[in-house]
Amino acid sequence: MLNNIRKNKSFISIVNLIGRIFRFLPPNLITTISLVVVFFSGYYYYLGFPYIGAIILAVSGFLDLVDGSVAKYTKRTTVLGGFLDSTFDRIGDGVVLLGIGLSYDLTICFIIMIGAYLISYMRAKGEALGVKVMGIGIGERAERILIIFVFSFINLEIGLYVLLAVVYITVFTRFYYISRELKSKT
Repeated sequence: MLNNIRKNKSFISIVNLIGRIFRFLPPNLITTISLVVVFFSGYYYYLGFPYIGAIILAVSGFLDLVDGSVAKYTKRTTVLGGFLDSTFDRIGDGVVLLGIGLSYDLTICFIIMIGAYLISYMRAKGEALGVKVMGIGIGERAERILIIFVFSFINLEIGLYVLLAVVYITVFTRFYYISRELKSKT
């Protein structure tokens, strides 16, 4: 859902400005820095400091936006960069959920992580089979990060249940959508 913002002209202008500001840094370096930063977020969640974890998570998310902006602005987009970005996003998701799980509820975080990875896998597999999946479901990565961020300041334990619901609504929505699209192709 939040990925649809990427088509907004104002958002595109902001992304171009960010790309211009950080153009001197290689995009893959920014991606790597984002991964390192997210480890600190997971660590602070583990220590029981969700506010600090959330702020660091936001910094990592910002860097995740910057890497793509710089790559597009400087015309340095590569297949490797896209692969690194996706892979490091999955690692970051796992690190943050592990940190939260070790401090709050490991079981629910593990179940959320399975669902989050299914969302990513279903998009990749669906698109490999010719089905456009981006934007299907209410809980893509941006929404999941936003839920964690917001509930870190309200009540993270309640936020985990909200996240659990959003993740599995998305899993079932994508499963249904991809299955329906594949059936119509046969």
